[in-house]
Amino acid sequence: MEIILAENHGFCYGVKRAVEMANEAANGAGKSYTLGPIIHNPQVVGRLESKGVKPIDEVSDIDSGTMIIRSHGVGPAIYEEAENKGLNIVDATCPHVKKAQQDAKSVIEDGMTLVILGEKNHPEVKSINLWANNEGIIIEDEKSAQKLQIVEKMGVVVQTTFSQFKFTSIIEILEKKSKNLKIFKTICNATQERQNSAVELARNVDLMIVVGGKNSGNTNRLAEVCRDVGCTTYHIETSTELQLEWFNRVQTVGVTAGASTPDWIIKEVIETMKDFEALLAAVGQEEFKKGNVVEGQVVQVEDERAWVSFGYKTEAILNRTEISYPAPNSAKDVLKYGDEIKAVIMNHIKEDNPIYLSMTRLAKDEDWQYVIEAQEKDEPIVCKGIDAIPAGLVVTVKSLRGFIPLSQGDVHFVKSLDNLVGTEFEAKVLEIDEKKNRLVLSRRAVLEVERQAKLAEALKNITVGENYKGIVRKIMPYGAFVDIGGIEGLLHISDISWQKIKKVEDVLSVGQEIEVKLQSFDAESNKLSLSLKALTKSPWDVAEETLHVGDVITGKVVRLVAYGAFVAVNDDIQGLLHISQITKQRNAKVEDYLNRGQEVEVKIISLNKDEKKLGLALTELMESKETEEDAE
Repeated sequence: MEIILAENHGFCYGVKRAVEMANEAANGAGKSYTLGPIIHNPQVVGRLESKGVKPIDEVSDIDSGTMIIRSHGVGPAIYEEAENKGLNIVDATCPHVKKAQQDAKSVIEDGMTLVILGEKNHPEVKSINLWANNEGIIIEDEKSAQKLQIVEKMGVVVQTTFSQFKFTSIIEILEKKSKNLKIFKTICNATQERQNSAVELARNVDLMIVVGGKNSGNTNRLAEVCRDVGCTTYHIETSTELQLEWFNRVQTVGVTAGASTPDWIIKEVIETMKDFEALLAAVGQEEFKKGNVVEGQVVQVEDERAWVSFGYKTEAILNRTEISYPAPNSAKDVLKYGDEIKAVIMNHIKEDNPIYLSMTRLAKDEDWQYVIEAQEKDEPIVCKGIDAIPAGLVVTVKSLRGFIPLSQGDVHFVKSLDNLVGTEFEAKVLEIDEKKNRLVLSRRAVLEVERQAKLAEALKNITVGENYKGIVRKIMPYGAFVDIGGIEGLLHISDISWQKIKKVEDVLSVGQEIEVKLQSFDAESNKLSLSLKALTKSPWDVAEETLHVGDVITGKVVRLVAYGAFVAVNDDIQGLLHISQITKQRNAKVEDYLNRGQEVEVKIISLNKDEKKLGLALTELMESKETEEDAE
């Protein structure tokens, strides 16, 4: 049984810092207390209490001595209460939590609606909200986010141990709830790294053991993300919870630990599992032991398994999932009675216990050699997409399982690789670690070679300043990518229309044929800049042709300012009606003469197309409305 420890596990910086500060306080003079458990780990809390650092629930429970504020943080009122009592305060609040508290405070001070992503009853979330005068709206999941009302301005602060995947899906919902959304991504990098490492490991082992306090939010999420990828997962606090039967017929075990789990607990768990391995590894016949390659004959086939005779006193079981990868729907689709096969013994042979074989494990040795040679020769290999996840695409390469990160799925940014599920395509090998069963590939590397070849050919036939017919291939928040004869250029949102547009989708759609002008070409980066609005005259070009100094026209007041009013003379052009062109009264206020939406007759007194300025004057100066009312 192979035991693999996740790359990122155990104490994070904030937790380690808090425990060290508590230990230092224990060695100091006087009594020391922690306001609540210092971290979410009963064993660590117990060790500190044995050193004289006692957890208490309220500041009022302490008469004198040192009060340690735990890593989850507290509200400002706690500091004030402790100072008024004359207590020595040791602030062990995690720096990342401190930042989240201050970000929440700034959101409220800036007049925005505060949304906190996290667990309502978690002490960290409570402390963050206290710094925002308890005005935050706490959102735990996508369903709660959907119920939010639309607001003008919204600020989002996140619990430091919140799930990265859940954060992404909730933010997509909140983006539709406010035009002005400011996001403070306060998820701790250590949390993200632990979750990513746990997910990567869970995909490649038979069993996951997650170590940490049952009341620890980040540890519970580690177990959750491991189960989400289909790996059998057990969450334990200490080695005493391990059960021998969990490890029967298990070849690889992954171990990870929450941010509040100390190294000594992790080591105890691993040592206990090694003891279990020795108990389970009863030695069978030397010629028939785990890892040996045997040749045998199929003697019986069912949908879920086949029985194979290979010279031992009992037949071995070949499960459907060990015949090929991906597994066939039925073992009968691949095998029949009398077939000669070659397979690997998967488990230690023990009297009266079944023996398990694997054909896929044997095939993997040959297939690993295949991908290693492909990487050495820098040659593409054929793979098939089987599962799209937020981080990328899970693929198969013969009997191997591989992964294409989202950034390596296409030459352009994409939000998902769903379109590749069930399809075969070529990719290049980026990274191989046979021991960790890790195979990372890039479809982008293959597409980039093809793209560069097409680009070189297409560049021979384009000229900056010319107009071209193209097809919209992809729409992004910042613009659209348009294919102009085999090469894609960027049509930025600011170059789509002379009028300001909110979303590219309001004007363009994928597959739409449009005519664009090639504005520029960067030979070094092979990037093309396109324009749609350059095909038409700007509103100011039209204004220069149709409006002249001295013309008298009718316009509508659209905005009042201290020095005058802006008047719309058409849908695209606004001119300035200066206060001096409205009345001769000194120290006059514009609102005493004009109202927003009022139609007025004005004369054009200046027009500067380059500076986009239009000067206007009323055809007849006005008297104050107050003066008129007084006269009546």
